[in-house]
Amino acid sequence: MMIKFRSVYRDAFLRLTLVMLMLLAASEMMFAQKNREMVVYLKSGEVVYGRILSQDSTGNRQISNDCGIRMLKPDEIDHITRGGFSRPDLKKSGYYNHSAVALLLGEGMDGFQPKPSLTMVNGWQWGQRIFTGLGIGYEHFDRGVMPLFAESKIMLGAESFSPFLSFRIGYSFPVEKQSSADYYSSVSETYGGIHLNPEAGIRIATGGMNSLVISIGYHYQELSHRENNINGWNNYSKEVFTNYNRISVKLGFIFQ
Repeated sequence: MMIKFRSVYRDAFLRLTLVMLMLLAASEMMFAQKNREMVVYLKSGEVVYGRILSQDSTGNRQISNDCGIRMLKPDEIDHITRGGFSRPDLKKSGYYNHSAVALLLGEGMDGFQPKPSLTMVNGWQWGQRIFTGLGIGYEHFDRGVMPLFAESKIMLGAESFSPFLSFRIGYSFPVEKQSSADYYSSVSETYGGIHLNPEAGIRIATGGMNSLVISIGYHYQELSHRENNINGWNNYSKEVFTNYNRISVKLGFIFQ
């Protein structure tokens, strides 16, 4: 029989995940506020987005962005405004692809071991803050499954380092059959189940319109199988449910 995630570990993981998500979101928002970038409008019509590193007594400013460090003279600058949700070099709306690899951390039949997760989302960006899409992937618990899910992301900024919140909901289909627990039982059917994955993370612009995405979250997966006992004197059939509670640590890219 499959070993269920014991309630003491489940409760500890849920509390730890909640605390980590709150600390991550708070620290990222503070970091974004302290490192808010500026938009520099030049008299030539060019717009430069980045952080102002220094300003000397003559008004020359050093500005840093994805292209490097640039010196701007006062007679080149028309005016300067604070950065916000209208970064010029980030895509305003349209198609995006989010491909990611993750480790699912938790206790299973083989003890505490990280398990792999590979997912890909194709969707639509609504402005610079809202991302929605449909995804597919491969994940492994005590057996392999293929999750199909809907994803939504809310960006909390539109700068080089932008924190975000994300939520996935869907259904996972088995791609491997559950193995028998012992010699006297057999598995006749293997079923999938509900897939949930709330996350918090940070988006890091890498140049162009693409971004590196790092996140941590809570990963819930329900799976089941039908087990038949064939010991000869006490035959029975039952459906066994297993709820997997995991912490997901994810690294991915958003291509636009």
